[in-house]
Amino acid sequence: MKPRMYNNSSRGNPDNIHKMLLLSLMIHLIVITALFVSVPSSSRRLTFGPVYSVQLVGSSEIASSIESSLLKDILQKGEETGSTILKREIASINSTPIKKEEINNLNIEKAIDAIRQKDSSHQETTPPAEKSNTNASSASGGTTISQAQATARTNEYIAVIWSRVKGNWTLPPALMPKENIETIIDVKISRNGALEHMGFEKSSGNHYFDDSAIKAVKKSSPFPPLPSYISGNYIEIGIRFHSKELR
Repeated sequence: MKPRMYNNSSRGNPDNIHKMLLLSLMIHLIVITALFVSVPSSSRRLTFGPVYSVQLVGSSEIASSIESSLLKDILQKGEETGSTILKREIASINSTPIKKEEINNLNIEKAIDAIRQKDSSHQETTPPAEKSNTNASSASGGTTISQAQATARTNEYIAVIWSRVKGNWTLPPALMPKENIETIIDVKISRNGALEHMGFEKSSGNHYFDDSAIKAVKKSSPFPPLPSYISGNYIEIGIRFHSKELR
């Protein structure tokens, strides 16, 4: 084998190593300096365009501002258009009850006296034949007058009763029904004129109307005594109340 010969020039020169280290150090310094220069500091402020300042407010302040703006809009609209109030005339209800013709007790007594006088005059002018028949019927327990005469005079007594009740019958206009209605009160009057019984034979369906009829009958009691030509211990009468009589 041929021995390999090493040259001293192939080994590292100390001068070259120092140069390389110095060059490397300079390169590192340049790189580090460039990095420091390129990175912006915290104190530097970049601004673009105008500066705006924002202030944070609470929800209550926002709500109050909205309410004030809405109130201003409503007031402005009210001033522009003008508020108009429509007034409706309310018809006043006359609470004065309908005045009915009052029947005085004196007039009723006069009517009863007239009936009695008519009865007595008729008995005085009765022909002899009729008197004999009357006496015969009286002896047998019959009536002293004919049936037609008794019916006519009973109707006169009923008319007196109705006149008294009608004079006490009132109903306020506010409670007056719009349609025509009627009610019938069944009344039982004893011979001395006392009210023995009272009830509905027919109801109108209107509580206020029926109540006014009941009050009128109660207010008219006691009634005049039964005349002598009405037989029995009592008389029953159906008193009819019709709304058209109050209009």
